[in-house]
Amino acid sequence: MEPDGLYRPVDLEGFDFTFTGGVGTLVINRTDKRNAISRAMWRALPEIIASVDADDSIGALVITGAGGHFSAGSDIADLDVPIADFWELNSTAEAAVADARTPTIAAIEGNCVGGGTEIAAACDIRIAAPGSVFGVTAAKLGLVYPPGPTQRLARVLGDAWARYLLITASIMGFETMERLGFFHEVSGTPAEAAQALGERIAGLSRLSQIGATAILGGHAPGGATSAGLDVSADTAAGDGADDAGGTADGAPPEWLDAAYRAEIARGQEAFFAKRPPAFGFAKSAWQG
Repeated sequence: MEPDGLYRPVDLEGFDFTFTGGVGTLVINRTDKRNAISRAMWRALPEIIASVDADDSIGALVITGAGGHFSAGSDIADLDVPIADFWELNSTAEAAVADARTPTIAAIEGNCVGGGTEIAAACDIRIAAPGSVFGVTAAKLGLVYPPGPTQRLARVLGDAWARYLLITASIMGFETMERLGFFHEVSGTPAEAAQALGERIAGLSRLSQIGATAILGGHAPGGATSAGLDVSADTAAGDGADDAGGTADGAPPEWLDAAYRAEIARGQEAFFAKRPPAFGFAKSAWQG
């Protein structure tokens, strides 16, 4: 990738990708359909996220929409497929966003509905503009959303309000979603605010960020759960080590200890010298 500028391979039809200041920005760009996401676009999302995660120069990823809207969700013309196909496509795409090693920021304005709301919920951080609207209107179409994205929405909003959105198919205004804590920041220019936040995030420790999001997502290294107590049956039945090099008792693996020692030394040195730290851990070095 070039240090700054536009990156748009042919297979990213419906998306734009820019990179500046250590921050990648993925723009959903189908303005004629309020950025409705086609099946081809859903299919491309995991590959896009994998490419971003593989690029150590990208410290944060902003996801936003073109033309004043985030996304109206799945293209309704594409929904006449077996439900197994719909579930697999959407679940895989949204899980890729939720499990990204690169911190993700949704910059939201205008319509953020259906799959748009679900993608925003899959991001680590959400910044919204006043006047933006939200909702998961599956019940207006006869859709049943996949389990993973549905449960993720409930974790973000709480079970009671996730049920309300899904059962009533209501479009929720900005003020209500702000009160429910769906987004973290408010900005009249969410893409600009997301860029500034992304640049700040890019200057922090990748090791700390990936470790935190992995643990919150139930993917703690070393076989430990997020509670630090249990191990999987596969690990317990094996030779005492998991794929990330951890031990069956849930202790941190050796590679993580080495990475921590190097990273904390940089952090301490910068702290006592009263200067910004120059961390050295790369996303691609994370194991597990």
